[in-house]
Amino acid sequence: MPGEKRTYYTAFEFQKAFEVGQVKAHAHHGMGASAISRILLKRDGKNKFSIQGVADILDKLEDEPTWRGEREEGSGRPRETTKQQDKTIVNFVLKWRGKKKVTVAVIMKNFAWLRAFGNTLVEERLGEAGLEWLRRRRKTLVESRYIPGRLKYCDWVKHRHQATLDLWAYSDGTVFYLDKTEMANEHTQRRAIGGYVWRYSDCRDALTRDCVGPSSYNKAQGLPVRIWGLLANGILHIKVLDEGVVMNEEEYVELIDDDFSRWMGPCRYLVQDFESCLRCRGSRHALQSIGLELIEQYPVASQDFNAIENAWKFLRDRLAETLPKKLELRYEFVQRLKQAVSWINKRKKNNLIHLSRNQKERCQECIGLEGARTSF
Repeated sequence: MPGEKRTYYTAFEFQKAFEVGQVKAHAHHGMGASAISRILLKRDGKNKFSIQGVADILDKLEDEPTWRGEREEGSGRPRETTKQQDKTIVNFVLKWRGKKKVTVAVIMKNFAWLRAFGNTLVEERLGEAGLEWLRRRRKTLVESRYIPGRLKYCDWVKHRHQATLDLWAYSDGTVFYLDKTEMANEHTQRRAIGGYVWRYSDCRDALTRDCVGPSSYNKAQGLPVRIWGLLANGILHIKVLDEGVVMNEEEYVELIDDDFSRWMGPCRYLVQDFESCLRCRGSRHALQSIGLELIEQYPVASQDFNAIENAWKFLRDRLAETLPKKLELRYEFVQRLKQAVSWINKRKKNNLIHLSRNQKERCQECIGLEGARTSF
């Protein structure tokens, strides 16, 4: 329109947003720097860019595929908020995170000056700060009373020699449940394929049968198969408890006497949880008799420091991969369980060794999270 004021990118520099877009488009169609330089004109419509200039931008795009060029100072729409205002929004979100539900509407309500801009601006500012509205971590919360003990343990581990940490073994038990009915088995089959599936982004297939996740109702239902294990020197050992038997002092002492001495290999230190049967006088005496020293500094409510938990994850994943299409009898499951353990010890040995010896990595993460549950 006559008299309309327009803002143009100047032609004195390459690597402005318009030119970068032109180069990217031509490169997408297979053209090289020389060919692009012959057809790409500057904004004056007369002068061409040099081959080297085009090559430079192609190199940068190779390193940073999402790069879109540089805006000339003063071009584009002025920023509507100041850096201090942006910082205020982010600080508010972080201050109340985990204490109350902080939505865009809540942020707008607390800062009257935002109401002139709208929800989109708030979302953009949070996105620029690297924040997204995501599902909260699926980890159990560490109660405040346990955090000092976890941090003290982390500090203690940081001062241990790695050669000593390499001699740690880890013990724990877990339970698997065998389906009793065909309906329960159907939920198990659906759970085995995981919680994610390819869906249309417009959600039109959200409620079709293939896109509905499994029920969690029967997750801990069925016939229990209890096992106890020891992870030592990168090898997972297990014992299947007899049907109807639960771990107690007598069972644990017998397990130590019969199996731990040959399972532990070169390991001399043991990490285990705090069930009373594991730390009673009889169990401690049995451990001492085979040369295993209990890690007394191990903190309460700290399964993420017990590497055998990672081995159980490998085991559950493998069992999901080999899940039969029918109901299993107990002896059939036990056979498949032992095969899965053998597979893990062969295929995941390096992973098991690393997870058994990365105590300092776990502790460093815990310290960074101020004592909260780590990702392990």
